[in-house]
Amino acid sequence: MDFRINDLCFGTVRSVDGSKVIIKAETLKKDINNSTVHVDVGSFINCGSVYHGDTICIVTRVHIEEVERRDGTDQRNQIVELAIVGSLNERSQFTRGIDQLPYVGSEAYLITGEQMNHLLGIMQNNQSESAPKKYFRVGRRSMRGAGDVYLDLDKFLGRHVAIVGTTGSGKSSTVAQITQSILRDYPYPRIVFFDIHNEYPNAFSGEWADRASCVPWNEFTLPYWFLDLDEFLAIYYPDAGGTQKMHLKDMIETLKRNSVDDPVLQERVSVDSPIYFSIEELIIRIEGKRDSESSASKREPFDKMLLKIQSKGNDSRFGFLKGNPGVTLTLDQYFASLMGLNPENSTYVSVLDLSGLPAEIRTVCVGVLTRLFFDYKYWDIDPENLPIALVLEEAHTYIPEDNSSTYSLCLERVEKVAKEGRKYGLSLMVVTQRPSNVSSTVLSQCGTFITLRLTNDLDQNKIKRLLPDSLGEQANVLSTLRDGEALVTGDAMVLPGKVCFDEPAPRPKSNDVRFHKSWTEGPPPGYDVSVITEAWNIREKRPVLGVERNEN
Repeated sequence: MDFRINDLCFGTVRSVDGSKVIIKAETLKKDINNSTVHVDVGSFINCGSVYHGDTICIVTRVHIEEVERRDGTDQRNQIVELAIVGSLNERSQFTRGIDQLPYVGSEAYLITGEQMNHLLGIMQNNQSESAPKKYFRVGRRSMRGAGDVYLDLDKFLGRHVAIVGTTGSGKSSTVAQITQSILRDYPYPRIVFFDIHNEYPNAFSGEWADRASCVPWNEFTLPYWFLDLDEFLAIYYPDAGGTQKMHLKDMIETLKRNSVDDPVLQERVSVDSPIYFSIEELIIRIEGKRDSESSASKREPFDKMLLKIQSKGNDSRFGFLKGNPGVTLTLDQYFASLMGLNPENSTYVSVLDLSGLPAEIRTVCVGVLTRLFFDYKYWDIDPENLPIALVLEEAHTYIPEDNSSTYSLCLERVEKVAKEGRKYGLSLMVVTQRPSNVSSTVLSQCGTFITLRLTNDLDQNKIKRLLPDSLGEQANVLSTLRDGEALVTGDAMVLPGKVCFDEPAPRPKSNDVRFHKSWTEGPPPGYDVSVITEAWNIREKRPVLGVERNEN
């Protein structure tokens, strides 16, 4: 394909330094094939010639320069500033770096979206029947005539991704659209959502329903016997002292070993092994240990231990830790269900509704789930057997830039995946409205950033420090981006720029409350305050009686 089309030549190079090129433009728009292509900030330009080669640049600034002539009149020059991003190799494919700078006087050509996708190798790969599809479409570039945008799946998920933007900027829709695009283009993905606000089940209904598994909050389980000792203590007894931890470790380890019949395996079982033990039997052993003590002061630690463990067992909000009544889930059954690997009903997107978890232990549960997935991938010999992507919604609520003990367990597990997950085939998609509050360790490991509208100075500054210098003035538009529009940079999109993401169909459930509708129609039929207060009293979250509202 020719990347120097005469109809797209708009000016000549006036000056060059190590990283910047100045163009004197004859025009700022060109017509080709019944469409108009504009020279805008973020547009891609080819400065080169047959003899010199092609230098690919990005527009960073457009302005008018007024020059006073000798006759006293003013001349208005249209000036376009470019940042050099790479060049074309002998196979006419884009590569970072250049062999030589463009010379003064060489012509500048606009690059269309179709040309851009060809020089990046996207169209060739997606049209090839002999190779797996590497790129998937997510939207179009914001500049008119700049073409469709495709992301490199391997680099997008293989090196983690951060999707950030203030409330209402379109984060959930962007995440849903990306996932729907992956479902459309790839037959066997594995994506797991940690859905904090029950937003995503609606996005995977309709045509996606047979390929997605949405686990509602009242069916979600995380059996206590899958917890390691630190996780068990963080949920059941966070204030345990050293001696109490030692007693619990010995008793749990003994119970786990007693539940295994194989003598060889029995010797290898530790307190952290994900093997079933009876928590009722644990309570009996604690009571026996307490009753064997000779004084009240020595019995007191065991009384506290019993109080903590029994209070969690009697609290209906913690019922998800017991699993399904009468069923002792094994680890293989749990993962087969979690990842949709049941042969009779395979699914490829799992949405775990964590909105019903008690707020005080939600952070720990996210850490436990992340650790379980990491351990699963660690013991899977080949990382390409079953690559998995974890979507961490509202990440600032459980992996903050905070070293307090409340978040330490979850931070440790998520940061480990951020640093090591790539080599085991475990990817993170970190979604947050407050990137300034998210662990820098996690964000620094993300290879791709999708930055929607950000209005907070702290959030903007943190993200700008992670963006490439070649963006120029584009990095200053974060507060003015439209809903669903984002600045996309990083490994998955070699040439960064503004992208308008497609609308997902269907959309995730919005958290924006429709005051106008509710205050016009009133409460739904059957609405009963006593149902809410009863659920509050017995600490059991459940739907309020009534008729579903019309979603229009």
